[in-house]
Amino acid sequence: MPPDYNLVIIGGTAAARYAALTASRLKARVALVEPEFLGNQILRHQTLVHVGRVAQQMRHVEQWGLPGGNFDAPVQWSASLQWAQWVTEVQDEGERSLPILAASGVDVIVGTGEFIRRPHLAFGVNGRSLRSRTYLIATASRPTIPKIDGLATAQPCTLETFWLTPPPSPAHIVILGGTPSGLELAQTLVRFGYQVTLIVKTLLPHEDTEVAHLMQVHLESEGVQILSQTQVTQVKQLDDKKWVQAGDRALEADEIIVATQQPQLDSLNLEAAGVKFTAKGIPVNNRLQTSNSRIYACGEALGGYPFPHLEQYEAAIALKNALFFPSTKTDYRTIPWAIFTDPELARVGLTEAQVIQQFGDQFDKNVIVLRQTFKTLAKAQICGATTGFCKLIVHRNGRILGAHLIGANVSEIVGAIALAIRQNLHIKALATLPTISPTWSEIVQQTAMEWERKWGDRHPFQQNLLESWFNFRR
Repeated sequence: MPPDYNLVIIGGTAAARYAALTASRLKARVALVEPEFLGNQILRHQTLVHVGRVAQQMRHVEQWGLPGGNFDAPVQWSASLQWAQWVTEVQDEGERSLPILAASGVDVIVGTGEFIRRPHLAFGVNGRSLRSRTYLIATASRPTIPKIDGLATAQPCTLETFWLTPPPSPAHIVILGGTPSGLELAQTLVRFGYQVTLIVKTLLPHEDTEVAHLMQVHLESEGVQILSQTQVTQVKQLDDKKWVQAGDRALEADEIIVATQQPQLDSLNLEAAGVKFTAKGIPVNNRLQTSNSRIYACGEALGGYPFPHLEQYEAAIALKNALFFPSTKTDYRTIPWAIFTDPELARVGLTEAQVIQQFGDQFDKNVIVLRQTFKTLAKAQICGATTGFCKLIVHRNGRILGAHLIGANVSEIVGAIALAIRQNLHIKALATLPTISPTWSEIVQQTAMEWERKWGDRHPFQQNLLESWFNFRR
C-alpha cells in the first residue's frame, strides 16, 4: 500500500509553513501538523527592540537642537506591546496563514502527535496515522530553566512571558544567558528605564573578539551591567524580591528572565522512528537527514540560534532532498546573520580566530585583514552614529574568507558581502562597485579599497615599479 503523502511536516514554526507552501506549489501531497500557533514571537520581540530604539532617540533628541520632553517608560512599554501584537497579526494574515495553506492544497492538522513504528512508520495525530515517503521535523524551541538551586521555585520569566506583566520601572531585572535575544532585550529594557544585570558565561564566545569587546563596552555605557565568567549557584525568593547568588555576589532582583531555550522534541517519540537526538537538538548530515534517512530536520529542531532566514534556508534544502533526491548539501559559509542590538552586529564566513587556526604559522603570509571604522563614513557623521567598524578577512589571492561588522544598519549591508563570497568574487569587485553616497553601504567599499594599500605594502617591488613609471611619464 503506497503512502498517503509525499511529505509530512511536523511544525509550529514559520519555516514549517514555508516548506508546506513550497511543497504544495510543487504539486506534492503534503500534510502540516502543528500545535496551536501562538504568533510570531520573533517579530514581536523585534518590534519591541525597535520601539526601544525609538525611545532612546526620544531621550536624546535635545542633542539635535530639538525640544525634549519627559519620557514615561511604562506608557511606552504598554504601547510597544500593542504594536507588537499588531505586527504579529499582520504577519499571520499573510500567505502562510493556515486557511491559505489549506486552500493551496496542504492538509493542515492542528494538534500534537508522535511517530509510530508499527505496523508501518507513520506520524500519529488526532487519532490518525499519517504515512509518508519522507518527513520533516521543523518544530519550535521552548524556554528551558537551568538546573540552579531555587531557580524554578522563584518562577522566573522567559523572553515571551515577561511581556505579559512587566514590573514598573525602575525595577531591577536579572537576565540569565547571553543569547542574541537576551542581549537585545537587556539593551531594550535599559532604554525603558529598567536596571538590568546580564549574567553570561562568555559574551558572544563565537564572534570576533574585537566585535564582542566593542559590544560589551557599548552595552555597559548604556547602563547594562554585564557579569561574565560568572556562575549562578543559587536563587532565593524572599517576600517580593528574588536573590541571585552570582559568583561571590548576591544580587537583589525584582524579576529574573531566563534567556535560554532548547528544541521541543521529547513528545515526538523519536526513538520509535530511529532518530537520534539530544537535549541540544537533532544531529543531521550535510543534507539535513537524521539517523533515519527518510526523516529530515531543520531550524530550531537542530539547536542553535533561531534565525528565521537560516531556518528557511535549511527548510528549502531539506525540502528539495526529501521530495527529489538527497543530493543538495548545506553551505553555511555564505549565510549571513545579525544581532539587532544598537549598534547591530552582522557577520558572514569565518572569524579571524578560525582563519588563524586554519593557516597557523602561515597566517601572515596568506591572509590580509582589512579594517575601516564608521568614523570615516559621511552617513555615520550625519546620523551621529560613528560607533563601529567593518572587518574583511581576505586570502592573498583576493578571495573573501569572512566579514564582521558592528555599527548602525549593518544587517542591511552584509548581504552584499555574502553574495560576493558565494560567487567567489575578488575583493576588487567590492572596491570598484559604485556605491550611492552618503549611505551606510559605503563602509563596505571603503574597507575593500584598503586591499590595494595593504597589497602594496606587501609588494614593494610593485610600488617601486609604479613610481618609476610615473617618474618616466613626467
